[in-house]
Amino acid sequence: MNFIITGASKGLGKEFAKFASKYGGTIGIIASNQDRLKNIAEDLKHCSVITYTCDFTNSEAVQALIRELQADFNQVDVLINNVGAFEMGSLEETNLEQVNKMLSINFKAAFSITQSLLNVFKSQKYGTIINVGSIVTEEPRKDVSAYTISKFALQGYTKVLTDDLKDFGVKVTEIIPGSINTSSWDGIEAPKNDFVQTKDIVDATEMIIKSSLGANFEQIIVRPTNRNY
Repeated sequence: MNFIITGASKGLGKEFAKFASKYGGTIGIIASNQDRLKNIAEDLKHCSVITYTCDFTNSEAVQALIRELQADFNQVDVLINNVGAFEMGSLEETNLEQVNKMLSINFKAAFSITQSLLNVFKSQKYGTIINVGSIVTEEPRKDVSAYTISKFALQGYTKVLTDDLKDFGVKVTEIIPGSINTSSWDGIEAPKNDFVQTKDIVDATEMIIKSSLGANFEQIIVRPTNRNY
């Protein structure tokens, strides 16, 4: 199976890459940090790995990435749009520049890559697209306004994508996680053992991929049992 994974240099994206490697196909891993990608690629066994560096706030870099992906992949079994960024900021303090930055990383990255591969998915008539959303679309937060706006954009795109691909045998899922125990919480006092673990999200992904052809999990919400997080 061939995978393309964005935001693959750390945290959940790194775990997605490890999971994908067991299927033994070609894995395209994408992030902004080439050194981290190289280290991850060296650790992945029994598969072919292609690394791509991209700053998703740079439109020219995104277009260059798309050209590379289209040249390297004529078959994609699983696309995982995982790249994301998080910034604090009240609505009153939020400006258009901040919103555009969050949109570029949290929505436009997924939109651009997925759109460029739509013909691949439609022609092969199978595949799985997973967009990693956020619990803020269930409980909007005014203290992360730009982030919340961008995740709603991703959710809207996911719903339209689901409708567009329903007649082509392509599954589309939005995974909506609450707080996940990753390195992004390093240095912060929090009950991380009570958080959602990366394995929980990977297990959900495996369930999606292994489900019958007639089943599509359109949304999966995974949040800590402790609803304060």
